[in-house]
Amino acid sequence: MNILKRGMVFLTFFGCCFAIALMAAAMSTKYWMEAKAVQKRINSDTTFEIRPNSTGHIHFGLFKGKKSLNVGFGMRVHPFDATPRSGQAEFMDYGLWAGTIACLCLGMLFAVVGALFAVINTATTPVEAITGVPGLYVWNTLAALFNLVCVICWAVQFHAHLTKNVLLYDKDNGWTTEGNEVFGYSFWLVVVAIFVHVANILIIFFGTYEPKVKEQMKAPESKSGTIMLY
Repeated sequence: MNILKRGMVFLTFFGCCFAIALMAAAMSTKYWMEAKAVQKRINSDTTFEIRPNSTGHIHFGLFKGKKSLNVGFGMRVHPFDATPRSGQAEFMDYGLWAGTIACLCLGMLFAVVGALFAVINTATTPVEAITGVPGLYVWNTLAALFNLVCVICWAVQFHAHLTKNVLLYDKDNGWTTEGNEVFGYSFWLVVVAIFVHVANILIIFFGTYEPKVKEQMKAPESKSGTIMLY
């Protein structure tokens, strides 16, 4: 490869590093889900009334979370463990939660492999296809696919479980988050990582593309000479 093509391949190294940073931030931060909390009071006619002075907020990631509730005497902050436990199927599905983490880890792994082979292809020209430019397509595609599955798992988790009341230990006091849930920025970091790997694939394609030169058929050379008549 010439210098320009090697430079384009090396550019994907920075893309993979950026994607790794996004996924690592998504895993370590506590904003995969956010919700506003309100406290409802049942009136004598069985209707609900929201207490204006009782407000709160809750957010959590894949492992830890924090809830802040105000019952009229100031905000009280309570950190909590966000991992699903037995007997809490209404909070989160364990399979979807584990699938989200597994796919995110695999996405990071293939992004690391893609970054490593981007450096190798910049410095030298590997003989094997899987370690060369075709391999860069594979690593970035796998990273993007696992990130996509991670996003799908959490989206299913969100709509199946987290759109209900997640304040399990406070619902007896009228606290609820139902209807106030949104995806947090930690979730969107993984979405951005998908587009980064797609951009890497496009950079590899346009940076290393070599149009095939069609060989023109040469006309047979005519032999000059006299025609012998018999």
